[in-house]
Amino acid sequence: MSEEQTCQRCGEIVELDQDDFELFERMHPDCFHFAFEHDLNRPGITEQENCGDEACPVGA
Repeated sequence: MSEEQTCQRCGEIVELDQDDFELFERMHPDCFHFAFEHDLNRPGITEQENCGDEACPVGA
């Protein structure tokens, strides 16, 4: 990682390879999950609730 990469959602530094950073839309993987995946199956679910996805940060 040659330059600081800043998360587009939370504003914190992201320590991922450039390819992974781009894959996650310039976000942390957890931020990406909450932005795009968390409420797909249960619309309106809060970020404090486990959405049931195995990759959900709340359930980890």
